[in-house]
Amino acid sequence: MTSVPTNPYNPLAWFVGEPTIGDGTWIGPFCLIDGSGGLVIGRSCNVSAGVHIYTHSTAKRCVTDHKVAIERSPVSIGDYTFIGANAVIQMGVTIGDHCIVGAGAVVSVDVPDFSVAVGVPARVVGTVDASSGKISYSK
Repeated sequence: MTSVPTNPYNPLAWFVGEPTIGDGTWIGPFCLIDGSGGLVIGRSCNVSAGVHIYTHSTAKRCVTDHKVAIERSPVSIGDYTFIGANAVIQMGVTIGDHCIVGAGAVVSVDVPDFSVAVGVPARVVGTVDASSGKISYSK
C-alpha cells in the first residue's frame, strides 16, 4: 500500500510537483494538489476538503495510444480566495484575488478578482466586497 507523501499543509492531502503556496493558506484533507505543470496559490486562501487542482491532462495522450505528450498548463489562484469542498480546478485556469468558488464547481475558465463562481461548468454569478465580505449575486 502506498502512503500519501508528506507535506506541510495536511497529512491527508496529496501533492504532486512543487506548487508555490502563500503564507496563511489552509489546505483541507483529501485534496489533490498538482503542481507538475506550475501552480501558484496565494496568501490566506482556504482550499476546502476534496478539492482537486490539476495542471496536467493525460486525456489526449491516452486516446492517441500515447503518441502525444502529456499536456501541462499552469494554474494561478490569487490571494484571499476560498475554494469550496470538492471543487475541481482544471489546468490553465487563473482565479483572481478575493474570490469564492462554490462547492462542487468545475472551473475550466478564468475567474476575475472579487468574483463568485459556481456550477458545472463554473460560471461567475456574483461579486465579493472584500472590505465587508458581502456577496452580491447577479440577477
